[in-house]
Amino acid sequence: MLRRILILVPLLLLAIEGGVQAWRHIGRTPSTAPLFDWRQEPLLTTAPPPFGKALEMYRANRGAEQTKEFPDGRKMTFFYFEWDSIELGPFTDVGAHEAELCNVEHGSFKLLHSGEKRVYDATNGEKLRFNYTLLAEPNGKPVYVYKMPWIQGFGEWVGAPSEDRVTRLRRSFLRHRGAGRVLEAGIFGAASEEEAWGLFQRVVLEKLEWR
Repeated sequence: MLRRILILVPLLLLAIEGGVQAWRHIGRTPSTAPLFDWRQEPLLTTAPPPFGKALEMYRANRGAEQTKEFPDGRKMTFFYFEWDSIELGPFTDVGAHEAELCNVEHGSFKLLHSGEKRVYDATNGEKLRFNYTLLAEPNGKPVYVYKMPWIQGFGEWVGAPSEDRVTRLRRSFLRHRGAGRVLEAGIFGAASEEEAWGLFQRVVLEKLEWR
């Protein structure tokens, strides 16, 4: 009897999750709400590593990576990804993890501080909320990282992804589909977080186009 229960329970959970996924897709019209675009350089559908690896992992339709070096020694590297149409649940899994997941767990950076938000007032009236993370390079110098996942008609997603099946099942009930965007930047060589945030706004955020 116990063996039968142990077999049936996982099958039941899989059946429920499969049913929810089917329900979530039936009759859903993708959102047509305004969303931002970044057009500072041609967007790519394929690219060499390291950007190509990120594009493939995120399964985005296109994206771009750019590094700007300034005369005073500061440097900014940022990433931008676009999905033409994606469900909210999968979007949170691929785009909404914290910056330290890639840079600390899979890189050589050290986490100094995370969990805060920075808000930018866009020209169309939207408030863009960025996750702010402070990292340290291997040489100990600070890196100020800002990241925002955005889905059309829903806004920014501030919840972290989860490996917990119950959490993922609960999120799968969010029946929403739209275009997706992820914008992330790391600022090197800034004297303070205030200086880094100001530079990010001037160089990147003020150039976002809404449509």
